[in-house]
Amino acid sequence: MREMKDSHSKLLHQFASMAADGKFGDDIRRSREEYDQLPNGIPVMLKLVREFYDDLRSDDPELARIRDIACQTLIVAYREANRKDPDIAAHFVHSLIQDYPGVSESCLLPRWTSLGNACLAWREVAHSQNRLIVWQQTIKLFQAYNEYLNGLFGYLIILWRVHLGKTVNPNVLNTNYGNKVTQLRDLTGGEDGLFYLYLRLAQPEIRNAIAHECIWLDSDDAVIRYNYGNQDKQEAEIDLVEFMGYASSGSHLAQPYLAAISVIAVMESGNELAHSLLPEQYRNLFTHHGTTV
Repeated sequence: MREMKDSHSKLLHQFASMAADGKFGDDIRRSREEYDQLPNGIPVMLKLVREFYDDLRSDDPELARIRDIACQTLIVAYREANRKDPDIAAHFVHSLIQDYPGVSESCLLPRWTSLGNACLAWREVAHSQNRLIVWQQTIKLFQAYNEYLNGLFGYLIILWRVHLGKTVNPNVLNTNYGNKVTQLRDLTGGEDGLFYLYLRLAQPEIRNAIAHECIWLDSDDAVIRYNYGNQDKQEAEIDLVEFMGYASSGSHLAQPYLAAISVIAVMESGNELAHSLLPEQYRNLFTHHGTTV
């Protein structure tokens, strides 16, 4: 846990440095200065969690609920696996900065950073009158959040298999995105299960279409058209408003992950005072029994 705690401070400083230019640069620079004044470890994570929680209470209720559910879901997934196999559960806590043992490039940092950068770029142009720029950044954001989910789902499958007493195969981290979505859905009850929010946002076919540049905007009909399938390509479409809704919701997934592993680290490595400074609803998750949030 020590290495992970120190890495939080380094990561926040690094990410703030990358994000300090542009429309939101002044706010980001001020935040970075505040974090720089804190000792590495528990104080940084407590500040991060408190800011995350304060934002929930001041933001749009629907968006706040997305972030809150996303955070609580990850904490519960860790908690349930930790009760059966603490060593495997710990790999999730370290997933930001460390590969899963024996699985190269399974660390989530590159995907998380790409998502964070895509979110900032999208926020910069969200109200632009240049529709081409907005479209380009929305495409990048859509792909970035799905790439992040592609990495995250492997860990969630492992955690839930541990919770259910099933054997774990780390190679799931290397399977394709569509396969992971199917496995997670079958394993957890799909949209009736714990990970319903993540499964609703997962769009592997559109993500693949973006990667292969088989997607385009039909402005006249206000739809997004794309091709899918490996050999016999088929065309599908999604309403432009729905597509933008997915991208907007996906932009809120970066913060909950960092908040969740910070809550876990504080609960596992902090003292009672540190525990008491966490939001009560997250602290109580560690004593709650059940797999709903």
